[in-house]
Amino acid sequence: MDTNKQILKYCPNFYKILNFTPYEDDKISDKLIKLYQKYIFKIDVNNLDDVESVKQLDHVISKYIDDYLFRKEMQKQILNIRIKKDASDILKEIIKSILKIFDNYEEYTTRVIYISRWI
Repeated sequence: MDTNKQILKYCPNFYKILNFTPYEDDKISDKLIKLYQKYIFKIDVNNLDDVESVKQLDHVISKYIDDYLFRKEMQKQILNIRIKKDASDILKEIIKSILKIFDNYEEYTTRVIYISRWI
């Protein structure tokens, strides 16, 4: 099977992401979509870590498109990404940072609901 078809099998939101048209002055969304496209076709399909990161990235970028609050938070946080000078793969480090931003967003925005008992 062609590797591109295999990669697209892991990315169910691929066409939705590529068809997203950001606002004219929104440069970050455009760059983020280009990073997504560049990264997913660069991975090794046989490496399970790469495949898992592509699945996560697909979910994160889909959430970015659908959720306005997450998009604003991501645009704020993405400007603060710092990459070490000795990083071997800069693109992979950027993707890890994006996934980390999403994890932090999910952790702090989801409410913990406790079921209380009435006595």
